[in-house]
Amino acid sequence: MGKLRNPFAGRHVGGTTKATRQPSTGKKKKKQPQAAGDSGGNAGGGKKRKPKSFLGLLLTGAGFAALWAWNVYSRVQQRREDRGTLQAMAARPLAITEHAACRMDCRFIKRGEIEETLQTGRINARKSQPQLKPCPKYVVDAAVGPHRKNVQGVFAACPHETRVLTVIDLDTNHPCGTC
Repeated sequence: MGKLRNPFAGRHVGGTTKATRQPSTGKKKKKQPQAAGDSGGNAGGGKKRKPKSFLGLLLTGAGFAALWAWNVYSRVQQRREDRGTLQAMAARPLAITEHAACRMDCRFIKRGEIEETLQTGRINARKSQPQLKPCPKYVVDAAVGPHRKNVQGVFAACPHETRVLTVIDLDTNHPCGTC
């Protein structure tokens, strides 16, 4: 009696679109024996992975440190430039526009608080327009007064005077009429 053959080997079965597997020949690949102390970190088979490079990790850390240092340096430089601009504006006579006087009265902001804004504030670069001629516009944010009220002042740095265009109390929304 001879060897029985599988009548379905290599043919489609039923209504499926998948072919069945060819019968195995019984031959399997032999695994290479590993040395006794060599685990190689490759217990699961597959490709060997290279160990992480300490030099790469060190260079990545150095790159992040350099970016952080550059960020700190550029912020310090910008703060120095802002301080010079604010000191120059504070040195000129202060001219309050009619609109600013109305807003100061409505929002309970005094002239001394406006002067303090120029001395202790920070220029808001997003809202400022230093390229305007002849009077660049600067928006300055500061905490002023005994209660540290958050105030935003809009100034025009004209050659012979500093104009107050408007002032805003960032803590309270005062219902002001038209000015």
